[in-house]
Amino acid sequence: MKNKDIESTLEYTLAKEQTIVYIYESVTKDYIYKTKEMEQFYEQIKDIVPSKSDFFINWFKGFVEVAKNNFDEAKKLYNCALDKVSVADEYTVAFLQQGFALFMYLSEKKAAEKFWNYGQKEGLFAKTDSKFFETFNPKEQFWVQFAPNMFVNKEEAFSMAIKDYKKKITDKVQIAIEKADFKKFSSAIKNIDLNTYKIAGISPLYYAIQFKGTLSSGKNKFIQDLVNIRTQQMLDNLDFSILPEAKLNECRITIFHQMRQTYEKSGLGEIMFSAYYAEESQIETAIKELNKIIKKLIEIIDDPNSFVMKLEGKMGTTALFLAAEIDDSETVKSLLDKGCDVNKFIGYAKFGMNYKDGKSIKTEVPNSLIYRLINFSSYKTLKMYLTDYSHLAKKSMTEKTEKCNITPLVYMILNTIYNSKNEAEYNEKKKILDSFIPLFQQAGSVLDENTAFGTAKELLGLK
Repeated sequence: MKNKDIESTLEYTLAKEQTIVYIYESVTKDYIYKTKEMEQFYEQIKDIVPSKSDFFINWFKGFVEVAKNNFDEAKKLYNCALDKVSVADEYTVAFLQQGFALFMYLSEKKAAEKFWNYGQKEGLFAKTDSKFFETFNPKEQFWVQFAPNMFVNKEEAFSMAIKDYKKKITDKVQIAIEKADFKKFSSAIKNIDLNTYKIAGISPLYYAIQFKGTLSSGKNKFIQDLVNIRTQQMLDNLDFSILPEAKLNECRITIFHQMRQTYEKSGLGEIMFSAYYAEESQIETAIKELNKIIKKLIEIIDDPNSFVMKLEGKMGTTALFLAAEIDDSETVKSLLDKGCDVNKFIGYAKFGMNYKDGKSIKTEVPNSLIYRLINFSSYKTLKMYLTDYSHLAKKSMTEKTEKCNITPLVYMILNTIYNSKNEAEYNEKKKILDSFIPLFQQAGSVLDENTAFGTAKELLGLK
């Protein structure tokens, strides 16, 4: 075949498209400019898509200049690419989002609007108004579009991003808690009635426990939660009503992987954790300081359970419930010593089991200390509670109602071995359960007490 004949074939067209995909992925996701000379890639673009080369070359050059922290040159190149954006095809949205985020980050709103307006004209973006710009966070959007890992000087980029993500707060009590500085905290609370004082509508004690919980869980848990939350937010904002279930699942997976790329693989989630909470090397010291702050708050506040954070429906959580949820045994102990009511509950949670024979059994469990400890697998705190405070736990061990036909021990059994996904997990959870059964009995549980799900003895397969 002659060269012109080859160039007109579908195979040749597809090969060109795949080459552009490869170069795009290599530049914007694999950051090849850190290790390879880029001119060879630009020449390749000229060769395979001459009519589109001005757009792609200017865009990729602009992206690389951002990576070099050379924003003046990047602006020129993004504007040159914008002049040729009509040939961008499926890359139009990605380019326009980057350009808009870049100029907004640099506080050049009029230049940024050119990118957005083009997208709006093409039916790709929604119309902007004053409310849009009031809620738009240019710093966050910049780091979402330009991952910290893409920068040639990654350490410098991380420092820039952490500085951008640092919250500007003026509340001295909040600052002391977030900086985990007991000395500053002691100074900040002078002449303040901590029984009524609130930080963004939350009691200082609840706020400190919550902050410590995230810090203790570490950056990986924070990033995992962030990915899940952002995925759900994206799904909530899209209309999937016309999609079949198979396509819906595909969309969910796609969005989840996009969020992983944005917050996990890019390094952005790690930066957010460092900015909001602490550097990895600071965590241990910060937790020690927070423990002192929390103990001080428990000493000062008259009733640590007076503040209730409302959840869905009639559910709610207190400082004690929150500490139980995050397995903070030290705080739970301090709160119990203060005299918190372990039998207090705020609403009920629905609970049920579906069996292989098609049978379904349902009841409700009280939103109380013992059930939260079991539900969140807070085994360290649960062990401490049943061992050191068995006299307090005793009442809840056998207490049932028509609405709540279950006991903590049965709930523990169903939440461990009956939720096992495979034999290995079953054996692991069985060891945990076996270590707790004597503790439950010590606190007053009875193996042959009947519930909606049968007795503990039956569930354990004991004669």
